[in-house]
Amino acid sequence: MAPNLTSGKFRVVSLINNSNPPVGVNLTRPAFQSVHLNGRVTTWAVEQEGDNTYRLSVGGYPYTGVVVNRVTASIHPEQNVEWIATYRRFQDAYTISAVNDESNGWTVSHPNEANSRIALRLLVIGISEPPHHLTSQLYRFEELEE
Repeated sequence: MAPNLTSGKFRVVSLINNSNPPVGVNLTRPAFQSVHLNGRVTTWAVEQEGDNTYRLSVGGYPYTGVVVNRVTASIHPEQNVEWIATYRRFQDAYTISAVNDESNGWTVSHPNEANSRIALRLLVIGISEPPHHLTSQLYRFEELEE
């Protein structure tokens, strides 16, 4: 896996367990909805904005943001968050945090639930050599054919 993402179409998967469940949204199209594991729509558009910063959209929703510490897909421009995807070399995965709050990142809120929502929570870094991150906070971007 390359450490730097580029713009394109991806499937985002969580490293929460060995099955690497995809992150997505439901087929219904309300004005906004929570992003969660095993959503039916899992194609993400990644647009590189700067050095390791991206705009993410999923399932026809043009914006991804945060509402009450939950990651959401939305039609509302005020939900247009710019994200930082930081490659964690020793775990071959990324943490994802908002540009304006790098200490909080995407987190599987209930690791034992198949459809757990993705929340924004404090990134936990294990004190070890090399440092490690919780699997509930690690993601891979699997490139899709366009």
